[in-house]
Amino acid sequence: MGAICRRIVYITKGMPMKKFPGWDKTDGVSVSPQEMNSAFDAVMKKSMDVAVQRRRIPLFAVIGIAAAAIIAILSPLSAWLWVSRHQTPQPVMCQATTARGEIREIVLSDGTKAILNSESVLVYPETFGRQRSVFLSGEASFDVTSDDKHPFFVKTTDVTIKVHGTRFNIDAYYDDSSVSATLLRGVITAWPEKEPDRTYTLEPNQCFLFEKSSGKVSVSPVNALESVAWEQNNLCFRSESIQSVIRTLERCYNVDIILMTDRYDKAILTASFIHGETLDELMDAICMIVPGMRYTRDGEKIYLK
Repeated sequence: MGAICRRIVYITKGMPMKKFPGWDKTDGVSVSPQEMNSAFDAVMKKSMDVAVQRRRIPLFAVIGIAAAAIIAILSPLSAWLWVSRHQTPQPVMCQATTARGEIREIVLSDGTKAILNSESVLVYPETFGRQRSVFLSGEASFDVTSDDKHPFFVKTTDVTIKVHGTRFNIDAYYDDSSVSATLLRGVITAWPEKEPDRTYTLEPNQCFLFEKSSGKVSVSPVNALESVAWEQNNLCFRSESIQSVIRTLERCYNVDIILMTDRYDKAILTASFIHGETLDELMDAICMIVPGMRYTRDGEKIYLK
């Protein structure tokens, strides 16, 4: 994307991952599902508590705008997540993170490939046990190695995905109002974390959408390739609010975007940017799409009026 192109970092199986102090050797399946769910939810809640809430403020009062602190998930306070009462030596838990403007590829021990979008965290075992489970905050695409005897699960704070040898994308940022899972190939089953009996099985080119505030679930046909356009530094917006678009641009381009007015709160944007547009070219296009919108830029801060 011109001079603002995002960094892409590749990590493959066998390369060392940073281990944070306090991670104990354990296999997730040796901890009861209730303990696992409770522990993970507590860690994710910690990340939300420390994140700076976005707010609209007048121009004369714009001071101290802070980036969302997604990296807080990796605080040493999360160490107890994987503590097991069993004494049998078990695999070490690992974590991969991405900063704003960064994409990272990880190959897991079973050959499954995960690509993390900006400001995401993936927690996974160095070696899988009887059940293959990973934990995600943010966005990632997965190409899962098929293994009928060892199911693969992706868990977020709100949704769990069971995978059947599949390629799919999960968008589960903690500060977004919804969680989505889009299937490109194979089969996935998805359900709200608090309602495990409420399952939905997807076919390719379908999207599972869970609305956090209402608990509403919908499954709709989509162009699944658009859900992974970000892997190639492209952006596709389909009937998205201006607030959602702003959060995406901040993550992808490592900037802060401040909305100075409430005039655009109901604005809905549909657009695709697939030609390597620079940030300024993209902002010019958005201002043409949204009537009356203008922007000014001061370094890494953009003000929408």
